Amino acid sequence: MEAFNQFLDAVNSVIWADWVLYAVLAVGVLFTLFSGFCQYRALVHGTAVVTGRYDNKDDPGAINHFQALSAALSATVGLGNIAGVALAIALGGPGAVFWMWIVGLAGMALKTTSVTLSMIYRNVDDPDNPHGGPMWVAEKGLSQWNFHRLGVFVGFIFCLTLLISAITGGNMFQAWNVAEMTQEVVPEIPKLGVGIVLAILVGLVIIGGIKRIGHVAGFLVPFMCVAYIAAGLLVLAMNISVIPEMISLIFKSAFS
Repeated sequence: MEAFNQFLDAVNSVIWADWVLYAVLAVGVLFTLFSGFCQYRALVHGTAVVTGRYDNKDDPGAINHFQALSAALSATVGLGNIAGVALAIALGGPGAVFWMWIVGLAGMALKTTSVTLSMIYRNVDDPDNPHGGPMWVAEKGLSQWNFHRLGVFVGFIFCLTLLISAITGGNMFQAWNVAEMTQEVVPEIPKLGVGIVLAILVGLVIIGGIKRIGHVAGFLVPFMCVAYIAAGLLVLAMNISVIPEMISLIFKSAFS
């Protein structure tokens, strides 16, 4: 296990190197300016899309807009918003909150652009099982500029790093986090047992394909989001007297 952890550390030191984070932030800022702050202009339209105003059963695709959003949020609420934020503050101090704000503001444009391109370049030969993502954007987009091999290579690198991130951050980190919290509340439940139960439940959903994933996510994620917001507001209400001091500390720590 120690050797495996060392291997993961070596891989993550490349994937999450400082220059990679700076490059992602710079691209987010570029897309923000290039698109005319699309992440803010599209808020109203995005809400209309999610609520089903533009749903058409004859359009290609296996799930509706709300289910697609729920599937995307299912990997964010908990892993990023709770465990990820807590870990960032534990490692970087209060100033990490400020930089998460900055990255989030630029990251919305990066997300909007990448998802839009993924929709444009997706493969819908099988309407019930569409394929898309940055790897398709890289291959098809660069092929239009006569850089087909470069597009295939970039798509391959993306898929490789995505698999590594999914295994480590997406699966291992989430399973470890749930097991730790469960054992803290109920010490009699072993961590291995929690992992086995999670593997079975997730497997039952994933084996059903994107339609089952969208259905389950569309049912569970709204409750997750409401619980997350309610818990956040409760924590703020319980500590309302120190909020001004907390905000001051965040800004001071960010530049110290």
